[in-house]
Amino acid sequence: MLLDTGTKLLICHRRLFSEDQPRFFAGVVEASEGGLAKVSGFSWTRDPSQGFVRKDDRRSKIVSLVSGTMFVYELPRELLIEDLHVEQTGGHTVVMTDGRKFRIDLSERHGRAG
Repeated sequence: MLLDTGTKLLICHRRLFSEDQPRFFAGVVEASEGGLAKVSGFSWTRDPSQGFVRKDDRRSKIVSLVSGTMFVYELPRELLIEDLHVEQTGGHTVVMTDGRKFRIDLSERHGRAG
């Protein structure tokens, strides 16, 4: 089985339309079978006035890993999902970090160097 129980994932929902806002979900695999996984964790959405906001409540989602509507990244096993936050550091740069060692660039586009 490719996804073991306890595997940590970052799920980035593919934007299908230009007005769609980026959405992220990071969690721990509770079970998986075929192309489906039950993942428990937290969601982030983009608020135009506050930037990226994590929803307070932990959620369990059943996701189709073969749908083509999301990008899925395996996260380090030692990472604490509760410590993750999303930062928009100016321009188009968006990163997810635990504030210590882990950092992943989630930017959809990059500005050109002058």
